[in-house]
Amino acid sequence: MSTKNRGDRIQLLQKVVTKHYTPVPAAEDRSLLEQLIYACCLEDVAYDAADEAFHRLQESFFDWNEVRVTTVSELCETLHNLPQPAAAALRIKKNLQSLFETRYSFDIDDMVKLNQGKAIAELEKLAGMTKFVLGYMTQNALGGHAIPVSSSILQVLLATEIVSPAEAEKGQVPGLERTIPKTKGLAFASCLHQLAVEHATTPSNKETKAIMKDAGAVEPKKVAAPPASPRKDASSKTASTANTKTASSGKPSDKKTTGKKSLTKKPTASGATTKAATKSTTNKPASKAPAKSSTKPAGKGTTSGKKAPPKKPTSKTSPPKSSTKRKPR
Repeated sequence: MSTKNRGDRIQLLQKVVTKHYTPVPAAEDRSLLEQLIYACCLEDVAYDAADEAFHRLQESFFDWNEVRVTTVSELCETLHNLPQPAAAALRIKKNLQSLFETRYSFDIDDMVKLNQGKAIAELEKLAGMTKFVLGYMTQNALGGHAIPVSSSILQVLLATEIVSPAEAEKGQVPGLERTIPKTKGLAFASCLHQLAVEHATTPSNKETKAIMKDAGAVEPKKVAAPPASPRKDASSKTASTANTKTASSGKPSDKKTTGKKSLTKKPTASGATTKAATKSTTNKPASKAPAKSSTKPAGKGTTSGKKAPPKKPTSKTSPPKSSTKRKPR
């Protein structure tokens, strides 16, 4: 993205947010430590909810050292009105613990007298320091020029195409402080924070959508599904039709297989006759059948090796003569 294009989009966003929202100034009677605790409560949270949570912390605990030694679960009960009380409680505890370990006290008002670069560098070393808390401290406590950027603000900048997805992932917004002058930084940061919180909590709100559209927000493009292959559709349709028929009839759809099974289980009449004929042919010898071609008995030189049955007398031949002799009278 060119510098000119990014600058134009930032100026358009500034014009829109300052038109629809009223800036909320920071409390001047707070110390640097109180500004730090308040910034931990304000990240990705509306101003009224952060004010309520901060005042409850002051009323519920004796001092900030008691907050430091309190568990996160107990702090969550005090910060229950925040959208993410555990995240806020963890930021508060880590920053207080780091200050206690490095300074052995919670008095950090002397940072105002230090060089601004040294004070920012010391704040960056705190364990619970985030980019939003550091930007808020730089702008409201140290008098520097910085725009606090949270995750919800990055979503607005990403939707308006002020930052790229890679820059949003790193939390970088090039040219933001250069485009917005210091005199308008407090008002722009406060109005942008209000829009970001509303966009994160109620994205479907019509007023919020209209403001985002005026600021140049682009809706994400919907990726169309690729068309399915016609062959695949036809085969799946055929398979589904066959499965439907099979399920409705309760019988297998393969007719050839069914036919083969029925043939093997139930033999036909012709098959039974053939089988019986074969069995009778193999069991009964052919020698018992009467000879038709010749009346002579089989000789000794037959190839079968079996004796031929005796020849039955025919009608042409005379009966044999009796071999017995008559006795004389």
